[in-house]
Amino acid sequence: MVTKEDVVAAYRFLFGREPENEAVITHYATEVGNRKALRELFINSTEFRASLERIQTPRPPKPPFLGPPMVVEVTAHEDKLEALFAKVGAQWQHLGETEPHWSVLTNDSYFRENFATGRDAFYASGVTELKILDAALARAGLKLENFKTCVELGCGVGRVTIPLARRFASVTGVDISAAHLRVAQDYLDQSGIDNLSLVRLNSIADVDKLGSFDVLYSRIVLQHNPPPVMARILSDLLKKLNPGGVAFIQLPTYKAGYRFQINAYLATQNTTEMEMHFLPQSFLLGLIQEHDCSVLEIREDDSIGLSVTAISNTLLIQKRSL
Repeated sequence: MVTKEDVVAAYRFLFGREPENEAVITHYATEVGNRKALRELFINSTEFRASLERIQTPRPPKPPFLGPPMVVEVTAHEDKLEALFAKVGAQWQHLGETEPHWSVLTNDSYFRENFATGRDAFYASGVTELKILDAALARAGLKLENFKTCVELGCGVGRVTIPLARRFASVTGVDISAAHLRVAQDYLDQSGIDNLSLVRLNSIADVDKLGSFDVLYSRIVLQHNPPPVMARILSDLLKKLNPGGVAFIQLPTYKAGYRFQINAYLATQNTTEMEMHFLPQSFLLGLIQEHDCSVLEIREDDSIGLSVTAISNTLLIQKRSL
């Protein structure tokens, strides 16, 4: 028999952290047959293996200041933008049809065959995400409850979207993949929440059709889009941000040796694998300024893993008030 105390102890001793919430504790206490099975489940998890690697492998140094510049095309004509967007759409439609949850969080526990066991932890992680947002806002002297409307770019299967809907008067979850949105709609139907709408982006021009909003939330999403698509989507969204509103976004901004050339990329055939792209930080900061916004906080994060050659940034941005 597994008790709730056993589950909490497993989290503390094997993961070095507290459980996500009471639902996760109850799930493991009722669904796992005995302590041996619980131990094996935890020590065979991706999280535990990753923690062992961190202990056994020295943390790599940050990319050096002497790193070379990237060679990146960040602007494109409308026809090329739509072609780039369509290519991303095909990749994510495939991922949504085959592995909708794993494609959101690439943890073995979230493959289709494992998801029944990992479901509670998967959705609990969305609540944890908002704690990160709350902390960033607090450091800037802001409170989430002062904002009413929110857009989540890349809502996927609703992991963070529904926790957001419990915090705002109105939330719009936006995604490129109809397959992911179908899963999100099923989850939404079970939640009883009625202040959340889901919108599929059929073209890059659809971003500009969204209404105005107080908060933009997007993490581990923009990174899967080619630089011109990242730049265009972010530009259109910042344009829609209400005065005084905030954006909490994450995207990779540097990798030594990364190159992006539009025509060469369009000539490649990938329609099934997720990709990682980089938007130069200098361009990103200029784009933010162009839309009358200020950077309240910028942090290097581990959203793309630890690397000696690459940098990902999480930014808290605010639109200047009228």
